[in-house]
Amino acid sequence: MIDTGRRTFLKGAGAAGAVALGAGSATATESLPLDDELDLTDGIEEGLAVVDPDASVSGLADRIAGLDTDAATRAFEVLPLIYLRAPGPVLREVARLDGVRYVAANRDLEYFNEDIAAETGVNSARAEQGVDGSGVHVAVIDSGVAATHPDLVVENNYQWSGNPLGSPTLWVPAHDLDTDELGHGTHCSGTVAGQGDVDGGMAPGAALTGYSTGAAVSVLKSAAAFDHLLANHSDVVDVVSNSYGAASGEDFDPSIPLNVATKTAFDRGLLSVFAAGNDGPSANTLNDYAKAPWVLGVAATDDDRNVTDFSSRGRPGGAHDRSTALANGTGIYRPGVAAPGNLVNSTMSPGDALQATAPDADPFYAAISGTSMACPAVSGIAALMLDAAGDDAAPLDVIRTIEATADDAGHEPYQTGAGFVDADAAVARAADSDWA
Repeated sequence: MIDTGRRTFLKGAGAAGAVALGAGSATATESLPLDDELDLTDGIEEGLAVVDPDASVSGLADRIAGLDTDAATRAFEVLPLIYLRAPGPVLREVARLDGVRYVAANRDLEYFNEDIAAETGVNSARAEQGVDGSGVHVAVIDSGVAATHPDLVVENNYQWSGNPLGSPTLWVPAHDLDTDELGHGTHCSGTVAGQGDVDGGMAPGAALTGYSTGAAVSVLKSAAAFDHLLANHSDVVDVVSNSYGAASGEDFDPSIPLNVATKTAFDRGLLSVFAAGNDGPSANTLNDYAKAPWVLGVAATDDDRNVTDFSSRGRPGGAHDRSTALANGTGIYRPGVAAPGNLVNSTMSPGDALQATAPDADPFYAAISGTSMACPAVSGIAALMLDAAGDDAAPLDVIRTIEATADDAGHEPYQTGAGFVDADAAVARAADSDWA
């Protein structure tokens, strides 16, 4: 998530490239497990059905498609999810089917380096431990990535095809093309693994896979990216960086599609890192997907470690203990850690929309702000830790160690979680297999 104030892109730079917002509750409607954003009248609605893990996803997809001549479905490959389009009244029938746990609306979401490597201790960690992220693979789900950028090496580059009920498939290989008209995803990818001499990424040796959702991200696109990733690259990808979401004061709901996706990824050994959101400074504004206890949420500070006004906050006095939340399947209402997110300089193509909001002497770089910029910094630090550990660690090992080594910057846990990330200390513990 990047910020101009709270809900647009670059602090103080106007609203160029703004995308639709996606807040709102996910409570049951009419005692049925239906998202209250769904219109249950005669119009055609677009949503995702979450099904029981032991149910037949394809079988349920066929049953839903058979409920009405205007109903159409697509079963996900790995995740227990079904994309559907159907008349509003039919959704009540879908919610009553055995094996259907929840029917969610396809909400629109929001895209939420001063030298970030020096500020976070990355330079020291790389020098002392001799790591650069080699052997580690990071996936970035975002607006796209410029595989043509001189300081980026992209191993896999996928672009959304825009037709979930037909062909071609949901994700089309884009190879060495520039799939990013906005610049947001290219900027985040550069913070993870950019190879520039001056404003390089945290882990320049890490491999990159990009999923281009385009200028507007939605629940469908991001969940489908996780599904494709788990079906095709779960054996090589270690970290998934997500600088988007929907900030709200709602309670954590493990049954909504993206929380199901990140839990499935977690169970398969993939660490998901999420931006905390750009709805601060008010409390109880955390990204809904950063509340999952198996996810590492990242707040934003300036270079002096002051939490930024735009960085979303959790709940003061709320549930902040990760172990308890994991044991009970409940939410954690604080970020994991904080990292710099104010005027971060990273990769961007000359023609990208966000380039116009941040003019720079170097047309292949731009400085923009947001928790979107803090998130990939921590994703890159996680890659350094896995490199130091020989890629032998569970996601929870990395999360707990990043939190345990964070510096107390004088903020409350609901603001910045465990504190300001300390890459030097975290990578040193990973190198010794001294996991928290």
